[in-house]
Amino acid sequence: MSQEHKTPEEYEAPITEHLAELRTRLFRSLVAIAIATVIVFTKVDFFFKIFKEPLNRVFPDLKLVALTPTESFFTAFKIAMLVGFVIASPYVFYQIWKFIEPALYEEEKKLVVPFVSFTTVFFISGALFAYFGVLPLAIKFLLTFGYTQLDVEAMISVSSYISFVVRLILAFGITFELPVILSLLARLGLVTPNALVKFRPYFVVAAFVMAAVLTPPDIVSQVFLAMPLIVFYEISIIMAKILYPRSERSKAEQT
Repeated sequence: MSQEHKTPEEYEAPITEHLAELRTRLFRSLVAIAIATVIVFTKVDFFFKIFKEPLNRVFPDLKLVALTPTESFFTAFKIAMLVGFVIASPYVFYQIWKFIEPALYEEEKKLVVPFVSFTTVFFISGALFAYFGVLPLAIKFLLTFGYTQLDVEAMISVSSYISFVVRLILAFGITFELPVILSLLARLGLVTPNALVKFRPYFVVAAFVMAAVLTPPDIVSQVFLAMPLIVFYEISIIMAKILYPRSERSKAEQT
């Protein structure tokens, strides 16, 4: 029986083969991100204006400053890498799928298009939610607190501001993948709806812990990250109840 037609139970590759496959998928993903990063870097001034827009909306007169000779260059490179990753994300998600594909049944392998589509859409949705919804509120809260409570004037370095924006966008983009991941695991029969329901109280606590770790240290961005996580978890439970029986039936048909 060829590798393409083996079931997950029949297909067992040595660890060296898994590592070689992982290396190949990582290399292809990194090449795609690098190419996209170089392309974006040629127009990084355009994207910098987009990144600076949430700050301009709240504090139009506030200027960003560069504190070291190399700060502007590395900040531009950081912007290019984030935008490059977003552009290359469909291909990266496809490489992730190809890595796990040998462990799937033939029927499950057909989910590649929904997986790549939904992971891309949810990642970009999270990034847009952070950009349009969370960033202006977080910036206004943090800087207003400094003005009123400490009586200080804000002088923000361009590197610290862009790092703040990048961290927030990545945090929301990654965590918005939760429904896709849990739905896929349910579809593959790796998690059950009952297990997700039982884990709900622990996840609520974990959501706020993850928000505290992934976002900058302000209550606004942490709450705005934790609440969608909790909502998405509830959606994932509903999706698991729909998808899990189908997964079980498909496995039964393959045996």
